[in-house]
Amino acid sequence: MNQWRQRLTSILEWSETDKGMIPVIFLIPTYLQYLAWGHYALGRPDRDQLINVPIMIELISMEKWMTAGAVALLLLGLGIRRKLPSFLPYQYLTTLYFAVTLAISSHYIGSMEIAAGVVLLGAVVFGFIFLKRGVVWLSFTVAMLLMLIQSYLSALGTLTYAPVMVSPSDTSSNLFWVTSNWLFASPFLVIIVLLADHMLNWWRQRENTIRIMSLTDALTGINNRRSIIDMLEKEIARTHRHGPPLCTVLLDLDHFKHVNDTWGHPMGDRVLKETATVLQQTVRQCDAVGRYGGEEFMLLLPDTTLQGAEALVERCRARLASMEITSDSGERIPISGSFGMVCNQHYLAASTEALIKEADDALYRAKEDGRNRVIAVNLIPPVK
Repeated sequence: MNQWRQRLTSILEWSETDKGMIPVIFLIPTYLQYLAWGHYALGRPDRDQLINVPIMIELISMEKWMTAGAVALLLLGLGIRRKLPSFLPYQYLTTLYFAVTLAISSHYIGSMEIAAGVVLLGAVVFGFIFLKRGVVWLSFTVAMLLMLIQSYLSALGTLTYAPVMVSPSDTSSNLFWVTSNWLFASPFLVIIVLLADHMLNWWRQRENTIRIMSLTDALTGINNRRSIIDMLEKEIARTHRHGPPLCTVLLDLDHFKHVNDTWGHPMGDRVLKETATVLQQTVRQCDAVGRYGGEEFMLLLPDTTLQGAEALVERCRARLASMEITSDSGERIPISGSFGMVCNQHYLAASTEALIKEADDALYRAKEDGRNRVIAVNLIPPVK
């Protein structure tokens, strides 16, 4: 059941042959509904006042053949879908069959009736979303030409308009025909609404997925550089407005090139992922962690003084140094990091560039002083 639900949800990703089966899948229940309606109309005691009985019998016979044709096309699609998944001629065939048979059927009930218009509109909307544009345009053009010819000939008196009806001009005031028109139109109205709901949900999910992907580092699953910089700018703006201090931290893994060169890039990727996990588990919920680039990470610690932030970053450093990562041969891989941290508690007007520069300078000092350490500084306002 879940597999079928997943296939229906990913209908836009179906193969062209699978999509070609959609028109006949809709046709089969549609014609079964029309057949049921026809038999119901024939069984009414007042049928002679409502329908042209011989024409209705002819229509029922024709729709049985149309249903059989739709079933045959569906079976054909099921037979070729694996060997010919991109067989576009099949999509042309089924869509044209859909358009032509419905255009012919519409003549019997009146091609100018609301049901015919709703069916045509629903088919076009559905088609443009799921099928090839060329397929839809061809089928729509053929259906429109057929309906136009039928209407024109009816106006000339060559064809009888809505021949299944006893009194076609009375359809808007006759309860049976009003109900029948809505019966014909309602499945397509429901399909249009469900389709619109499905597509809107799909687009929202897709947009959300794209947004998350654009802000997430693919390897570690944490914020990427763009995302963490955006968050830094928002925190700085909040600091400018409301005054709580912000501490910005840059971390660079020590001797990371040696890890890649000695144990390979897959092991280097594992170290990066483990580092991201340790940082996320150590910082507070209100803090942010991002991959700044390569083996560099950025931490944002809002509403934090230098003293409080230094204690938190020291815990991060200690947990990194105690990580147990071993190679395939069982050899322990030493991991440590150098941290440069800056706090703006004495200079709330500091810019993004100023905070990053000071954090980078502090990181450089941590490297120069022997690595595996935290260098923390308070940003001082420039002297005027």
